[in-house]
Amino acid sequence: MTCAEFQSVLPFIIETGGSAQEEDHLKSCKVCSDLVADLRYIAEAAKLLVPMAEPSSKVWNEIQKSLEREGLAKPAGSRKGSLGFHAVYWIMAFGAVVQFMRWQ
Repeated sequence: MTCAEFQSVLPFIIETGGSAQEEDHLKSCKVCSDLVADLRYIAEAAKLLVPMAEPSSKVWNEIQKSLEREGLAKPAGSRKGSLGFHAVYWIMAFGAVVQFMRWQ
């Protein structure tokens, strides 16, 4: 099994476990075993990102202003409220995926 073959089924391996062939590749390939270890670490660390309490509106307003300054978000203008936690969470998740894709 090649690394490309292994990595193409990686999401399924993480969720359900791998076949004997995939497990053999994981044991013999440092690149893929390091990748799986990194992904497991990221998954565990991501659990810590869920805050115990919703940050204050001041925090979200500052994030919004920062995104606007960097050109990553349109000015709030007439919108009421601020970004919710879930929006920021997905932005962070998307950023992690982009970084992961660059790494490969």
